[in-house]
Amino acid sequence: MGWPDLTHYECQVNSFHLEDYAPVEVALLEDGQPQISDADQVTLLRLGLAVADAVRNRVRAHASRTPIRCIISANDTNGVFRFHRIRSGEQWGVLNLDQYQWEMAVIVDDRP
Repeated sequence: MGWPDLTHYECQVNSFHLEDYAPVEVALLEDGQPQISDADQVTLLRLGLAVADAVRNRVRAHASRTPIRCIISANDTNGVFRFHRIRSGEQWGVLNLDQYQWEMAVIVDDRP
């Protein structure tokens, strides 16, 4: 399938663009590039945190209590929500948030 592991697969399948569901303005530059203000990027992160809370509650309702990670990011062109099961030896992206230079990111882990 082209993914190095199940975590990468889940992050591709379990993702969506937050700006498609949030009350934010996405302006288009002359070259067609989307542009989202800093304030609207914060709105996208807040929406992502609300979605993470809902996903976490759904997972907690199951007896198996699978450990999950929600990854929320926003930059000047989009905002994305992803989640995956936490697996030993697998990870998507960079867990050190200080390494994100061009976007804001939040990681929400839930472990039984």
